[in-house]
Amino acid sequence: MTPSERRGKLYPVANILSRGEKPKVSRPETRLIAEYVATKFPGQRVAMGVPLGPAIDTGPARLTHGQALAASRPWRPEVDALVWRDGVLLLIEAKIANYVDGLAKLPLYKSLVVTTPELAEWVSWEVRMRLVVPRAKAWIELMAEAAGVEIDLFEPAWISDYYDYRDRYWTKEYRERREEILRLRRELGVE
Repeated sequence: MTPSERRGKLYPVANILSRGEKPKVSRPETRLIAEYVATKFPGQRVAMGVPLGPAIDTGPARLTHGQALAASRPWRPEVDALVWRDGVLLLIEAKIANYVDGLAKLPLYKSLVVTTPELAEWVSWEVRMRLVVPRAKAWIELMAEAAGVEIDLFEPAWISDYYDYRDRYWTKEYRERREEILRLRRELGVE
């Protein structure tokens, strides 16, 4: 019997998360956008996590243009995905919750395309914006239309488990289990 199996028998609450209550996806939006572009744009030119905007001013440092862009990476916003197709640059953000965050970012990202050195070759192309969400809400569709953003529904099978987990997270029962797990971790000296 392994130590984790032994702990599971001695402290069954400590084994709750390994029994499927917590989704196995640690970054669900990353998985959502990856599956989305793989499904919707097979064989097309796609880039993930594309930095937008100009390089930052590096001050007196003598950096090449490429070095300045690399040094700027942590400060430049990134669009989840960028697709090149038929004279159109498609900026895509994916959100599982906080839809407004994705919707608010897209017009700002669009404004940065013309100042993005890596995209200079395509600056004359039309730029479109798309928000990918698993489930539609009437209010987000109204806001998206006003902002010129397309909404595309994409709900992979695993998303239901994620929503179930998220909905249970704030229940009294789940909070009590979490408190018990934390108590047991302290008791066992874990973490």
